[in-house]
Amino acid sequence: MDNRPLVSVIIPAYNAGKYIHETLDSVIGQTWPLLEVFVIDDESSDNTVEIARKYISERISVVEQKNSGACVARNKGLALSKGKYLQFLDADDVLSHDKIERQIEILEGNPGYLGVSPTVHFMNGQDYLHMKPREESFWIHNTDDPVDFLVRMYGGDGERWMVQTSAWLTPKTITDTIGPWNENLLLDQDGEYFARAVLASKGIRTTGGVNYYRRFTLGGNISAKANKMENLRSAFLALSLKSQYLMAHTSSDRFLQAMSTLYQEIAINAYPKFPELVAECEAEVRKTGKKPDIPKLGGRLIETTKQVFGWKAAKLLRNKIHALIK
Repeated sequence: MDNRPLVSVIIPAYNAGKYIHETLDSVIGQTWPLLEVFVIDDESSDNTVEIARKYISERISVVEQKNSGACVARNKGLALSKGKYLQFLDADDVLSHDKIERQIEILEGNPGYLGVSPTVHFMNGQDYLHMKPREESFWIHNTDDPVDFLVRMYGGDGERWMVQTSAWLTPKTITDTIGPWNENLLLDQDGEYFARAVLASKGIRTTGGVNYYRRFTLGGNISAKANKMENLRSAFLALSLKSQYLMAHTSSDRFLQAMSTLYQEIAINAYPKFPELVAECEAEVRKTGKKPDIPKLGGRLIETTKQVFGWKAAKLLRNKIHALIK
């Protein structure tokens, strides 16, 4: 009898027909053999399901649901999973062949910890296997202090970093503790979910030279969603929840500074289109008692306007310039 732990791979899929074969090939090619894979299709209108069905086996299942979003799909996968570890994987992304095995080797000796791998970001068509991980991957470090890890990641020391969904390998003891993905969130669902996961863990354990590859397509990134009210509202809710979780553990100046800046950035994205949300964000900034760091909004003219007249005037000027260019 094989006593090695089973890993459950959960792949929410929506109109990923161009890429899902590459994603599933990377899972099948893992050096860790004990896998169960759930492709949860969110009512795709392309050939995603047809392609995924070609991979059905004792290890790979395809489940269809009415269009309900990625969080509902992940929760359905969680309900089906029997693995000791969970690997969430987006349907257009790729794992290095030994990603899961290397993380298990580390986590089996560190029960209660989360595993994280470096991330390579690539545009569709690039030779990602020969690309280097993003700079942020070198920031991610082993730590026994989950609170400090999140404060640093959110910008408590001046620079903000990110850990992508599929870079994690999560023990089921942690997913059972924190409960399901928040199905009310459209943006930053993974940030909210893994904030809970990190705080429920003993800390972080990293792997070097083992990558998760995140695909980017033109028009498909967060910047394209920033002007939609439902996405901005989701970002605000996710940040409020993350702030609430951390506030139960710290009220440090670093934490407050990070929250001030993050709320300010949502306000900038919402201005001038959604004044009520801007006002809510500014109220949260005031609660921190910290002056937020204002990001660069444009070239010399826009930055000069920001320094003299403030960020709102600079944002309006930027919008006018963009409208003229279009």
